[in-house]
Amino acid sequence: MGRRLCVEGIAAGYGAGRPDVLRSLSLIADAGKITVILGGNGCGKTTLLRAIQGSVPLTAGRIIYEDGEDGEEGTVDLSTLEVRRRASLVTTMPQEHTAVPGLCGLDRVETAFYVSRGIFGRLAASDYEKIYSLADSFGITELLGRELTAMSAGERQLISLLRAAVQDTPVILFDEPASALDFNNTGAFFSMLHELAGKRKIILAVLHDPTLALRHGDVLCLMREGTIQRLIDRGTTDFDELENSLRRLYPRLRLNREPLFCYDEGTYMCPQQQEI
Repeated sequence: MGRRLCVEGIAAGYGAGRPDVLRSLSLIADAGKITVILGGNGCGKTTLLRAIQGSVPLTAGRIIYEDGEDGEEGTVDLSTLEVRRRASLVTTMPQEHTAVPGLCGLDRVETAFYVSRGIFGRLAASDYEKIYSLADSFGITELLGRELTAMSAGERQLISLLRAAVQDTPVILFDEPASALDFNNTGAFFSMLHELAGKRKIILAVLHDPTLALRHGDVLCLMREGTIQRLIDRGTTDFDELENSLRRLYPRLRLNREPLFCYDEGTYMCPQQQEI
């Protein structure tokens, strides 16, 4: 058995007499795959990530991290862990990043070591070697020396992804990571994401764009009203079933087969229709 994250029948919300946002939600995310959560606004996608991270308490169910790497079986209930131990297993890349004046990309990435070395701990030469080696492999070394305020929002996203990679937790959560990326940086970002998945990371990402989800996701989790309605394995689901499943979330959605992309049947005519 390899690494996996098992969300088992959880309910969670924000208290104060309000109903739970998540209701009997279950999913499994395996290492080495990019698992994508798709759903409309307000269905609970961000709340799910916060529940896994631990910033939103569960009212039911549990979240299990399983690690069977190297033949060593291990199962951990994340909800029972203290904050520092949980942070050593789960990293979250949020949707927005504050650019603090005077800080550069390297300063941002260095915070990845707070969990292991403490806020005032000094980084070793090997830590910097790790940072620059990963930055070089991602092709973003030049961003380390630039001030965060001088970067675009998309470039700050790339720095935050580098930080997540440097922290080196087995589980990495992404909340709409492509929201600020232009065309070039979108390609760079997902290339980096696939590289992380190839290192046996558990990748769980919230996306709003079903085309990006189809092109980069290995498993799609279709979410409505606080629960997962359907899990789609991209490797075993045929084209028609995939389109029909997505239309349950997006009734006007149509799929173009080659190249693969989604379009709104009411406002766009795909190439096949134009030929007819």
